[in-house]
Amino acid sequence: VGLVPVDFPICAMSPGSGLTFGPTSLSIGPKTVLGPDSCSGEKNNAEKRPSCGKQQYLLPTAVKRRRQAGGTATDASSSCKWAKVIEELRPAIVALRVTCLRSFEDDHAATLLGTGFIVDHACGLILTGRRVVGVGPVRATATFDCCEELDVEVLYRDPVHDFGFFRFDPGKLRFTPCAEVKLNPAGLQVGSEIRVVGNDAGERLQILSGTISRIDRNVPETGTFYSDEHTFYAGAGTGTSGGSSGSPVVNQEGCAIALNVSGRVGTAASSFFLPLHHVAHTLELLRRSKPVPRGTCLATFIFRPFGELARIGLTRRQENEVMVAHPEATGMLVVEKTFCEQRQLRPGDVLMRLEGDVCVNFVEMEAVFDTHVGKSVQVVVCRDGRELRLEVPVADLHMRIPRSLLELGVDMLHDFGYHAAKEAHLPLDSGVYLARAGFVFESAGCSRTSLISMVGKVKTPTLEAFAKALVNLPDRQYFPVSWYELSEIHQDRHVKTGFAKMMRAWSPVRLWHCQGGVGGRAEHWVATELPSTAGASSLVPAPILSCASLTSANKLMRQLQPSLVMVRFRTDRRFCMGAGYEGFAEGVGVVVNAERGLILTDRHSAPQSLGDIEVTLAGGSAATIDGHVVFVHPLHNLALVSCDAAAYAAQRKLKVPVREAKFATGTESRLRPGQQLHFVGFDSQGNSFCAPVTVASVYLPSGPDEFPFAEVPRFREKNLEVLVLADTPEDAHSGVLCDSSGKIRALFALFEWTGPNREETKEAFGIPTAVFAPMIESMRKHPKQRLQMPSLDVEVTAVDAAMLLRGAAGRFPDAWLQEVGRRCGSQGQVTRAMQIHRVLPMGASDGYLQPGDVMLSVAGRTISSGLDIEEALPKCAATRHDHARGKSTKGSRVAIRVFREGKEVTVEVKPSQLSSDDDTRLLIWAGLIIRQTPRCIVESCGDHIARLASGVFVQNVLTGSPSDARDLVPQCFVLEINGQPVQKLDDMRDALGKHASLVTSQHEQGTVETSWVRLRVMDRCGQEHIYAIQDDPLFWPTLDLRRGTDGDW
Repeated sequence: VGLVPVDFPICAMSPGSGLTFGPTSLSIGPKTVLGPDSCSGEKNNAEKRPSCGKQQYLLPTAVKRRRQAGGTATDASSSCKWAKVIEELRPAIVALRVTCLRSFEDDHAATLLGTGFIVDHACGLILTGRRVVGVGPVRATATFDCCEELDVEVLYRDPVHDFGFFRFDPGKLRFTPCAEVKLNPAGLQVGSEIRVVGNDAGERLQILSGTISRIDRNVPETGTFYSDEHTFYAGAGTGTSGGSSGSPVVNQEGCAIALNVSGRVGTAASSFFLPLHHVAHTLELLRRSKPVPRGTCLATFIFRPFGELARIGLTRRQENEVMVAHPEATGMLVVEKTFCEQRQLRPGDVLMRLEGDVCVNFVEMEAVFDTHVGKSVQVVVCRDGRELRLEVPVADLHMRIPRSLLELGVDMLHDFGYHAAKEAHLPLDSGVYLARAGFVFESAGCSRTSLISMVGKVKTPTLEAFAKALVNLPDRQYFPVSWYELSEIHQDRHVKTGFAKMMRAWSPVRLWHCQGGVGGRAEHWVATELPSTAGASSLVPAPILSCASLTSANKLMRQLQPSLVMVRFRTDRRFCMGAGYEGFAEGVGVVVNAERGLILTDRHSAPQSLGDIEVTLAGGSAATIDGHVVFVHPLHNLALVSCDAAAYAAQRKLKVPVREAKFATGTESRLRPGQQLHFVGFDSQGNSFCAPVTVASVYLPSGPDEFPFAEVPRFREKNLEVLVLADTPEDAHSGVLCDSSGKIRALFALFEWTGPNREETKEAFGIPTAVFAPMIESMRKHPKQRLQMPSLDVEVTAVDAAMLLRGAAGRFPDAWLQEVGRRCGSQGQVTRAMQIHRVLPMGASDGYLQPGDVMLSVAGRTISSGLDIEEALPKCAATRHDHARGKSTKGSRVAIRVFREGKEVTVEVKPSQLSSDDDTRLLIWAGLIIRQTPRCIVESCGDHIARLASGVFVQNVLTGSPSDARDLVPQCFVLEINGQPVQKLDDMRDALGKHASLVTSQHEQGTVETSWVRLRVMDRCGQEHIYAIQDDPLFWPTLDLRRGTDGDW
């Protein structure tokens, strides 16, 4: 569901009349809100998944009368005064919805809620917290008192203090009255009665009361790299929560005396407020459109009382000198931390004088630093009781904050920033910060918050140096990487090394630069495409071993090792269509065509073609080369992978041992319980081994917990009798089952499904050779023609014949019972029948076969197993295909005899001819990953929903995108765009193209009225929803990914 605002009355105190009611809002569905309790936790980094939980409603509760510190209830006159203050301030309070477009420093790409308040209506200035305004590129909207929503832009974010400013166009407000909140930094006093006015817990307007308890607290710990510095914080027990960050803390005069920004970790009772001294100074500069200078000496100061200072060397004489200049002083400023670049100041130095004047507070110290940017200041410190005169340079603090971003697919990198360098105590030129790990750097083992110090043989002290090194790397080749793990920097400060694989095929390399945002003009991000300067790579990996090296002590290992390969798959997590959420898998492959380099593997190891496939030859012991998926079996857990032609030919010239596997045929291709076989394959570490095994059973999984539907639908095995071993070798990952002569009798493949607790589960089962032998034979005979699989589009389940005889309304044919009993007995199984469990909506058998039908025969062949059905259909063949109509030129009807409602019924069905179960095109628009509706979705929807659904399916929503900002939930069908029906991806492209042309035309005429795109979608339960999405072509350009004839995207 989307975010649905609903007016709802909420109780509020009013003098003389008891309870009155005012408008607020009700929000449905989860949303990230940013407030005091979120300062120590990370925002959600996972890609959106559909929610199947119950909707939660934020219901109003009766408001109790607040009590003062003395225990007396608030009197009527005080309530009346506060009611008047709140009524005047309410139009100045705004609800902010901020979308962080990219992961940056501590912020994840996500949509969050917060509060702001207007401090200058004429200039359109909104004050809020730094965590709300964000640290990287953002898109934000402000909802004003009369439910008017306007876009706002970042005008300024302080590099250290927890505040920032948005700017809006006041001329666009039509209904909201003019109002603003005056700042009064001097009003922050202990004992002051306050109100925190904001969007607490995501509500439109909440008012929380409290009393200022202290104003001299050091900055609160946040548990992240970011921490404020060089300021005191005020404290009060107001119990603010998520969504209240950026709320004004007002006194009875209606002035803001502090900014609500953070709360104590682990409690909802204590809140901390930022004083407004520096905020007021910044506001005056912004009003005059002047930049805000910010200086730093690359050292952090903290306040300490005189008693503690005496213990670190401050003498009584020095204390008296300070007291003469500042009689109200109770302590002084001490250096707490220094940066690696700071060579003069040391932790423990007590600040005595700054530019000749005694300095004991943060406001005076920051004022001196801000007016001496690029210069030096005269500093006198007390170190071990001795006074030292130092000349300390002042650096530009804005230049120490990252203002550039390099984007490589999902990988996000920027300069090593001020706060991270301070926390890790590493030089600012130590490397570039990995804000989010994607396909490239995850392959090396890097994680989020890694600090990349070297790429190849080039050091990367800055983002520009990193970008220069990156564009010189050849595509699809590995390169060495060195990095620090900042998340473990306090336990392990060693440099880590690894190898990352460059991949430019799916996303261009873009370098973003931020312009403005330091006062004077609004923030604006500009992107530059970085084309690769490296030529096409012709690197041929050297083989690790030769034929003479196949000297395993086991005969079967030596025989089969040239026929086995290791297959590794990785993909960008944005594009996990058939792959698991992690986008990584590996398993065994078998060489079925040594001349062409064709490999048979399971769908776990090669789930889709949009990804990177690597094949290690000779049982995982020789060279590793690239490959691509050529066929994904539409019915079973099987796939075909082809090695890169040039690399494979080079390995053959180098005499790398590659041999076609020998498969059992005829009756040997079927297995029965008790047979003795040999397992040859790999353990979880990739080591090959051989072990004797025994077949325990061959059965059709039919229980509700066996191969269940996944929460996010993807391929699900059905109609397959799997082989289970009685003595599966310990730590066996995947491999093959063969007899003593070396003939492969089954593929020991990995199957995936979702467990009862929604956990990803995988287990290995055997797939008999009889299942995939026709496919291999067809590929060998027709290597250049399209492979297709016949299917009745039904799912069957195994039912004991004894149960059927007891429950059936009529009598089953005796000849059929005898034949089924004979066949099952020859396989060591009890007599069983195949009963139809599901019929694919709009499939080949829809309208002909029904759930509950017992299959007697297909094309005259008695049915006793799922494999019997496939063998009875016309043999799979690489037939010519009519691309214009998308239909096979072959396909005759097949007579199917079933037992239905006590009698035999014969129907004729034309089997479907199924091609590879793989996407050939993806459309990415506004953060939506859109594909043609896959078969697995139709299977899970049911008949009614499948007939209403369109052929366009939203697989995923990228966090930080325009669709994420409007709470569009993935796993839905797109029905209409701006009222235009959509049935296929081309329809969607046409509709979006018309909208873009209309917006361009309106821009030229100076009237933009249709910048929003209306989407009508239907979820998998059949419920329709309407969303309005605002396109963002700068950060979220439309991508049309297509698979080429060579298998590349």
